[in-house]
Amino acid sequence: MRITVFGANGDIGKHLVNKALSKGFYVKAYVRDPAKIQISNSNLEIIKGELNDFQKIKKAITDSNAVISTLGPPLKYKYKGHPILDGHLNIIHAMIELNISRFITLATPSIRYSKDEASIATKLPGIIARIIYPSPYKEIIQIGKVVQESDLDWTIVRIIAPNNKPETKNIKVSFGDKKIKFDIPREDIANFMLNQVIDKTYIQSMPIIGS
Repeated sequence: MRITVFGANGDIGKHLVNKALSKGFYVKAYVRDPAKIQISNSNLEIIKGELNDFQKIKKAITDSNAVISTLGPPLKYKYKGHPILDGHLNIIHAMIELNISRFITLATPSIRYSKDEASIATKLPGIIARIIYPSPYKEIIQIGKVVQESDLDWTIVRIIAPNNKPETKNIKVSFGDKKIKFDIPREDIANFMLNQVIDKTYIQSMPIIGS
């Protein structure tokens, strides 16, 4: 199994790369700064590039069975541009050109899903984000829109409060219909996202995960 990981230098991305390699996956890690990846493995290929470089993104995705993005907008009140959205657009277009369908990405419950039931988990994060982080909120909404409008076999994994605690391997999924704790270890998030490469349960779905 060959996968391409965007955001491999991030806190969740690093866990994901390590877990994929431990399972024997061949991993192509697309990063801005290769020096930050302190992993040595014969199944790891590090590709340096920017999110606005379509040709390099296309090269990174070529021959992969699935693409995973742990990219997220910066948590700032306002910022210029929409780099993570641009990156998603380039990833999606490259996947379509290469006829690669499986795409797993990360978001928050600010993105609403048709099967969501009214609850704190499905409503409160969006309300808070609109007030505290208007720029990231707008970008994440647009990311959700372009992913859903694609013809890919996508999964948008929604999280609320990631932390750096040890993994629990006790991940709960909700669409507002079940109570879950908002906080979840980043290592558990990485586990769940990697499992989606094979698991077809949440294709074209947006599970909210917690503990």
